[in-house]
Amino acid sequence: MVLTISLIFYASFLIFAVFATLLITEIMGSVLMLISWDNVKSRVLEYIVPIWEVTGTFGVFWVVVVDFSFPSILIPAAHIYAVAIMLFLILIVARNASIVFGEYIIKRGWLDEKKLYMAYSASTIALGIVVLVMLSSIISGSGVDLASGVFNIGTWLSSGGSYAFILGTLLIGVGLAPVFYGLKPLRFIALPATATGVTLSILSYYLYLPSLVSPMILVPAILTLLVPVLFSVDKAYSIVTNKLVFATVSVVILFSLNFLVYPEAFGKALPVDSVTTSGPMASAFFTITLIGGLLLAAMLVIYLFAVKRSLGGKLTTASGK
Repeated sequence: MVLTISLIFYASFLIFAVFATLLITEIMGSVLMLISWDNVKSRVLEYIVPIWEVTGTFGVFWVVVVDFSFPSILIPAAHIYAVAIMLFLILIVARNASIVFGEYIIKRGWLDEKKLYMAYSASTIALGIVVLVMLSSIISGSGVDLASGVFNIGTWLSSGGSYAFILGTLLIGVGLAPVFYGLKPLRFIALPATATGVTLSILSYYLYLPSLVSPMILVPAILTLLVPVLFSVDKAYSIVTNKLVFATVSVVILFSLNFLVYPEAFGKALPVDSVTTSGPMASAFFTITLIGGLLLAAMLVIYLFAVKRSLGGKLTTASGK
């Protein structure tokens, strides 16, 4: 029984890692477009335009999986994060609408392409920040009163760990963005930004709760730093900028952070196993997750293969030119 409950958590967290990886790649592209639209738009849009719907599909799949994994915590969590969830949904609509209009209307010359994609970028980054706020509180418990079911943003902001968490994560994204999109001219910022981000992220965990910083943090830290290091090596460039390789490594890195919320979440105040489904629901969870995961993976492979062919093979490789 204990093993089954643990497997449910790890399966759910793995799906979250895939969804988070897809969202992060969009956020990285959004940052690049806001900073240097003219220089990066072709490289970024050839990836984002076909992938944004896949990100949403994985997000929906993860929500369904969570519904089966932790049914007893859904209503309390919805109450705790009511405002954050509302903002998330508004930003999702803004993100989707701007990119749809960007693809549909600009072809008829009704709106300016740059403005539409700037709106997409801004809403995507804002969406990511909302997610980071929720994730940081789930990890640390900062701002969350489990007894009353309330999230206090003021209390969250009063913690130094919150600022370090957000800034550290964003810096990691800035550092890895040139790697994912194969932008050689930005090599010089990759390692410094990523290293600073990793340092701030570890500091945030310590400021939140010293016990969160354990030897296990070395695994995601080393893997994350290895990416920009390889990016600076010409012989490894084509490998590390391959989008499939990058995404796989990102999923591994994110999955290796599961110890931050398991076996206890909210600053080690809530045992995860106590809110994990069991009994007949556990069997239903594995059935749905397996079938749904296989179907989604198959559809994703077919979709990306078709897109790759339409782009002449540019989706998963980068020339660096």
